[in-house]
Amino acid sequence: MNALKTRKPHKKSRNGCLPCKGRHVKCDEQRPACVNCNKYGSICEYPRPKRVPSGEGNNTSPVGLDTPSSSHSLPPIADLHVNGNQEVVLNIPHLRLLHHFTTITAETLAYEPDAADVFSSYFVKVAFDNPYLLQALLALSALHLSRLEPHLRTEYVLQAEKHHHAALTQFMMEVSDINESNFQPVLAFSSTLFPYSWAISAEAGCDFDHAFESILSSVILTRRVRPMVSDPGLFNAMKESELGRIIPSDVHLVDWQNPEPPAETELVQLRKFSEVIHHVYPPDIIDAYKEAIHFLEQLFSRTAASLEPPSDAVLKQWVHHVQPRFIELLSEKQPGALIIFAHYGVILGRSRHYWYFEGVDELILRVAERFVPTEWASWLDWPKEEIRKGRTLPIGAI
Repeated sequence: MNALKTRKPHKKSRNGCLPCKGRHVKCDEQRPACVNCNKYGSICEYPRPKRVPSGEGNNTSPVGLDTPSSSHSLPPIADLHVNGNQEVVLNIPHLRLLHHFTTITAETLAYEPDAADVFSSYFVKVAFDNPYLLQALLALSALHLSRLEPHLRTEYVLQAEKHHHAALTQFMMEVSDINESNFQPVLAFSSTLFPYSWAISAEAGCDFDHAFESILSSVILTRRVRPMVSDPGLFNAMKESELGRIIPSDVHLVDWQNPEPPAETELVQLRKFSEVIHHVYPPDIIDAYKEAIHFLEQLFSRTAASLEPPSDAVLKQWVHHVQPRFIELLSEKQPGALIIFAHYGVILGRSRHYWYFEGVDELILRVAERFVPTEWASWLDWPKEEIRKGRTLPIGAI
């Protein structure tokens, strides 16, 4: 009888999981989930290991120093909320897009090679705390992949549109103004809009109304970004920050404040057009067209004189500086505005070293040919000749 009453000896452990402790049952301490938790469908969590104070026991690691040999160098599995009935789900498409951005797309955005790491590293670091920027980077990466992998072009374009829509939605919800606390993610975000808007325009296809709306959206979106960088205080803060490294060295190539036309210009036909419109339009339209042409002459002249191809920052300045009246006329599909804009398409086509300008010049020309009346069509002869000539030359030969 005494032998029957004797309890079977066992080793007592205080390392059981929390659910077993709560039920006062023995835990077999299996990881990631013990038998009891598997049986009852409980989340099997184990208490965190206690740190050993400095100088006690045999642990020679300082308190709080995570080394491979310390017992607390990695979080316990329970902290990851993983058990036998759960899976760790990885979003592979997002990881693929982010990897492509950091390794390939980022380098294509930098004018100077030593600024590439700002896009590949700093932008991504900032994006983790600002989801709208992260979505914008994924959108741009997807568009870039659509050009590199033509057999998956449609799929990648759809991904790009989805991420871009999410980026704009989150941006409008989270950002009401730009200040010293948020100017870095906001300016980083704004720098992605110009390449994205032009790259997505090239996907418009043969639907001329849709193509025109896409081009116009690119122009309007580009102009809306300007107030973000026009404040002198924020611009100086940007130059002193890590973002200052992405400002191209040729950004002041053109003097936009004094748009004096050069003595000679390859835009001979457009200069003649500027003289003819004095007999056609009222003063407000004449002034808008004349200023747009003068800015364009300067842009062509200065970029042609440079030994290096222009940065996209220089090219977008023309869109920034034309009058709001010119944008109104362009939105109305006025022939004069379309003719001038077709000439701007020529210089975008000469900048094919940027993948996001590929095909944009031809798209602008097709839209202009579609909406410019027949009696005005001869004014498109020069941009038509230049754009089609550019198609026969290798990139960088223009």
